[in-house]
Amino acid sequence: MPPTFEALSLKRKQKAGVVAQDATGGDVAGLSKKLGVFGPIMLLSIPASGIASAQTAAPTARAQASQPIAGVPPTGATAPANIKAHAAQPSQLEEVVVTANKRRQNSRKIAGSIGVITGKQLIDHHVESYEDITRVLPGVSFAAHNGPGQDNISIRGVSSTVGNPTVGIYIDEVPIITQNGYEGAAQPRILDLDRLEVLRGPQGTLYGASSEGGTIRFITNQPNLEKYGAVINSDVSGTVHGGANSDQQLTVNLPVIKDKFALRISGELLNNSGWIDNQSLDGNLTKSGTNYERTGVVRVTGLIQLAPDFSLTPSLYYQNLFTGDSPNFFEGLGTYRQNKQVREWIKDEIYIPSLTIRKGIGNFADLTSITSYFQRNVDRQADGTAFNSTALSQFYLDPAYPEHQAQNDSTLGNSPSPVLFLDRFKTVTQEVRLASKANQRLRWVLGFFYSDQKWTHDDYETIPGYSQAFQNIYGFNVNESVLGSPANPGLWNNNVVWQVYDHNEISQYAGFGQIDYDLTPRLHLSAGERYVYAHETFSETGGGFFDLGGAGTMGSPYRQSASFSAPTPKFSATFDLSPHTSVYSTIAKGFRLGGATTPNTNVSCVAGLDQLGFKSAPSTYGSDQLWSYEAGLKSLLLHNTLSVNVAGYYINWSHIQETITIPICGGAFNYNVGDAEAYGGEVETRYRPPAIPGLTIGVNAGAEHATITSTINAQTAAVGQNVLFTPTWSASAIVDYYHDLSPSVTGFIKGDYDWVGPSNGSFTVTDPNYHDPAYGVLNASMGVDFRGWEASLYAQNLLDNKIIIQHPIINSVPQSYTLRPATIGIHLTKRF
Repeated sequence: MPPTFEALSLKRKQKAGVVAQDATGGDVAGLSKKLGVFGPIMLLSIPASGIASAQTAAPTARAQASQPIAGVPPTGATAPANIKAHAAQPSQLEEVVVTANKRRQNSRKIAGSIGVITGKQLIDHHVESYEDITRVLPGVSFAAHNGPGQDNISIRGVSSTVGNPTVGIYIDEVPIITQNGYEGAAQPRILDLDRLEVLRGPQGTLYGASSEGGTIRFITNQPNLEKYGAVINSDVSGTVHGGANSDQQLTVNLPVIKDKFALRISGELLNNSGWIDNQSLDGNLTKSGTNYERTGVVRVTGLIQLAPDFSLTPSLYYQNLFTGDSPNFFEGLGTYRQNKQVREWIKDEIYIPSLTIRKGIGNFADLTSITSYFQRNVDRQADGTAFNSTALSQFYLDPAYPEHQAQNDSTLGNSPSPVLFLDRFKTVTQEVRLASKANQRLRWVLGFFYSDQKWTHDDYETIPGYSQAFQNIYGFNVNESVLGSPANPGLWNNNVVWQVYDHNEISQYAGFGQIDYDLTPRLHLSAGERYVYAHETFSETGGGFFDLGGAGTMGSPYRQSASFSAPTPKFSATFDLSPHTSVYSTIAKGFRLGGATTPNTNVSCVAGLDQLGFKSAPSTYGSDQLWSYEAGLKSLLLHNTLSVNVAGYYINWSHIQETITIPICGGAFNYNVGDAEAYGGEVETRYRPPAIPGLTIGVNAGAEHATITSTINAQTAAVGQNVLFTPTWSASAIVDYYHDLSPSVTGFIKGDYDWVGPSNGSFTVTDPNYHDPAYGVLNASMGVDFRGWEASLYAQNLLDNKIIIQHPIINSVPQSYTLRPATIGIHLTKRF
C-alpha cells in the first residue's frame, strides 16, 4: 500500500529539518496543518502535548490523563518524540488536552461543554477578536459598543452590560477582569497562543464570581528549555471601502541555560485601515477611514527549572491599542457614514506582570502559586453633543426663551461637546492551591484566592466656546440665565457642563476545593465548592451644570459601601459508555457581585427617573445568581473519524443586573430588574471521511431561548421579553482540505460559513436596537506549505455582507454596526 500523503509530508518535513515549535504544543513540526484543522467543536483537535489518541488510550486512562499544570514537562522533553505517534494514525481525529479543572486533562473526560481552538487554527482561520470567537463557537455572543475593548461578552444567554462581567477572562491563569459600564471586556491580541479554551456554563467553583455564565482562557505557548526556535507571521491585506492593512508577528524561543533557563519573546505590530467616513453637518467629507487601528504587543515569558519538580515562570505582557474613531455609523446618512461633531478615539493599554511558582511535595501533591498584577488604562473621547449641547437647548433654553429657539437649536444645540473618559483599573491577585498527584482514584484540589481591584473613572465634559456663543445671542452671561446658579458664579468656568470622579475598590477573598472520584472504572463523580466574600467602597465627587442638586462639589461628596458573600457549589457525574463515548450531567451555581451605583440626584435626573416610575435614585444594586443544569455526550465514532458532542442546559437566573439609562439627563444607574430562565444546547461534529484523505468537515450549531420571567418594573423589562444580546440560534460549517501537489509542496483550501440568528439589544420596543437581525459571513483561504514556509491567500467576509447586525445607542444617539467589509490578504508563516 502506498504511503498516505500525511506520512509523505511528515518525511519531507523531517528531511527539511523542521522541528516542533515548543514542548507544550504550538505547531508540532507543522503537522497540525494536516491534523489540527479548525473543527468548530474544537474538542478533538491536536492536543497540547501529544496525548495518545482515543483509539490507543486504555479505557481506564482517565486518571493517567489528569496531570498537574506545568509550564513544560519536567524532563524538558521536546515534541518531536510525539510526531510518530500522530503520523501512525494520520486519518483519525485525536483528543485535546485542556486545563479547565486546573490540571491537564483529556477534554472528553471533563463533565462540561468546552470549546477549544488551537493557536494554529486561530491563525489559519483569522480568528482575531471576541466577535470572531462568537461566530465560530456556539453559545457565545457579544454586545457591540465603540470598537476593540468595548464589547461585552456573554455565554448561554447570561448577558449583562453592567457591574461585574458574567464571563471571566484569563490569560493563562491570570484574571483580566474589569467592571462593565464605561468600558467593555479587555481584548488581548491573539499572539503566540497554544490554544483558546471557552468553558460554557458557571465556572465559579474554580474561577470565581465573574464566571457566572462561563470563562474564556487564552493559553499561551511556554518556553522550551532545549530548543532554539522562531516563528514569523506576516500578513498584508486590503479592506473594501478602507485601505491597506498590516499585521507582523515574531516569536523567538531562547534556551539561555539548557535545561535550566529559557526565554520566550513575542511581539506584534498591527495597522488596520478604517472604513467609516466622517462628514460635516452640511455633508462634506472631513475624513475617510476614521476608525483606523494601531496596536503594539510585547510578551516575555521565562522558565527557570530549579529542580525536576520545582519551577518559576515569570511573565510580562504589554499591549497598547489606539483606534481613531468608533466603527459605528448613522444609517440615515448611508452605509459607513457618520457626521459626529467629535471624533471618538480610544487608547487602551494593558500591562500584566505575573509570577507562577510550582513545587512538587513528594508523592503527595503539587503546590502552585500565581501572583499577578493587572493594569488597564483606557482613555476615551466621546461625542457628547446630543446629550449636552442639544439637551440644554431642547429641555432648558427653548421652554424658557422660545423667542431664541432657532438660534438655541441651530447654534448652541450643535456646539461640539467633547467628553473625555479616563478609566484606570489596577488589580492585584494571589492564588495558592494544592493539588493531588495524578494516577489516583481520588483526585483533589484545594486553594485560596485573593484580589484587590481599584477602579477610578474620570468623566470630564465641556462645550468649548459655549459661554461666548450664549453671550453673543442673548447679550448677557450664561450664568445669569436658566442655566446658571446665583450661588455659584463659577459654574460655567472653562465651559464645563459636567465633571465627575468615581473611585471604586473591591477586595475579594475566596476558598475553593474540588474532589474527583472514580467510583468504578466507568463511573466518575466530582464535587466542588467555593465560598467568596467581597467588600466594595465607592465615592464620587462632581461639578458642572448637570451636577446641580446632585453629589459632588455642588453638594456633599457621595460615599457608599456594600458587602457580598455566597457559596458556589458544583456537582457532576460522568459515565463511560465505551472507551470512546461518555455521558455526563452537571449542576452548578453561578454568582456575581453587586455594588454601588452613581447618585443621579440632580434636578434633570430626578425628572427622568420619574418618567421611569422611580420615586428616588437607587444607591446600590444587589448580587445576582443562577443555577445551571446540564447534560451531554462526547464521543468518537467510526474508528475515530467522526466526533459528536452534544450538550443541553437549563438555567434559572435570579435578580438580574442591568443598566438603565435615565431620560432627560442621560445618566444611568445599575439595577436588579428581575428573574430569567434560559434553555438550549449545542451540537458539535467533525468528520474525516476515510475515502478522501486530507478532508475534514466540521459542523456545529447552538440554540438558546432566554427570557425574563419576573420583573419589579415592567417599564424597564417586561415578562416574556428576551434577555439582551442572546441570538436564538447560531451555526457554522467548516471544510478544510490538504493535498500533496508534489513531494515538497502541499496545497490546502479552507472555508467556513458562520450564521448568527436574531437577537434583542434593548427592552424598549421602539428602540432601533430592539430587534437585531440574523446574518451570515463567509471566510475562505487557499495556499501552499513548502519547506517550512506557508503562504496563503485569504478573504474575510468574502461576500462583503453589509447587513446592520446591531443598533447600539451610544451617548443617547442611535447608531449602526455591521461586519468589517470584505478584506482580502496574503499571509506568510516561516518557522525556524
